[in-house]
Amino acid sequence: MNMKLSFYTPPYPGRRSYRETIDAAAEHGLTAVEGLNSFEFETPDLAVARELRAYADSRGVRFCCFSVYCRLVGEGTAETVEKVKRYADVAAILGAPYLHHTIACEYADPSAVLPYSEAYFEQGIRAVREIYDYAKERGVRTIYEDQGFLFNGVRNFGRFLDQVERDVGVVADFGNIAQAGEDIVDFLKAFASRVCHVHIKDVRLTADNPDGRGLPTLDNRYMHEVPLGTGEVPFAEGMALLRQVGYDGYIALETFASADTAEAVDELVQCANALMGAE
Repeated sequence: MNMKLSFYTPPYPGRRSYRETIDAAAEHGLTAVEGLNSFEFETPDLAVARELRAYADSRGVRFCCFSVYCRLVGEGTAETVEKVKRYADVAAILGAPYLHHTIACEYADPSAVLPYSEAYFEQGIRAVREIYDYAKERGVRTIYEDQGFLFNGVRNFGRFLDQVERDVGVVADFGNIAQAGEDIVDFLKAFASRVCHVHIKDVRLTADNPDGRGLPTLDNRYMHEVPLGTGEVPFAEGMALLRQVGYDGYIALETFASADTAEAVDELVQCANALMGAE
């Protein structure tokens, strides 16, 4: 198995553009970055996509995925779907094989989604189908992660995959699953064969939330991002399951907890490589 590291969003706060992120990837020996609808891509600008594709090519760096943070349930869904389609155009220009987008991003308040779960679930699936069909025509596959409260956990995510009626891919996010009161091992046991992209970060779970920074979980705890390798995520077991299915895609570093200097990024990359090779 030949898993490869990529940056997902800028690796430390000093970076404020995708050119800088591409430079950072090249400087730290990474061959790919994952885009997000931020910085130059706060709007889906196709001209900017062409410029950044050329720049990435010149540095020997590719876009392995493009992600969009959005809400596709509730009011305004039709407008959001159209905007995500434009990001599918961006992904195609960047040469990214995958478009990853969220569906129901109510990270901080489960009560904002769960009372409407059935209606929102069906609405989210309709939106996913429309975006998938549009992206497929442009050679881009849409992929989805364990995220939020409604489309998370083995049962709910499995239901989503069963009902979406499209060949969507799976992003294994090693940290997000904690919001459903589960861990990545259970998620990968159920869906490893469909995983085509991975996000890694580390989290710690607590009973209380004195600083207000933790995100609530469905088992009445709080999830806090912590430096990679210092939390509760079972990386060794998760990576072993990926090896069993022969996963050879990208592992995207999604962390803000410690990578605040160039030296810290070097340590982060070393830690991630060690975790990827853990038995």
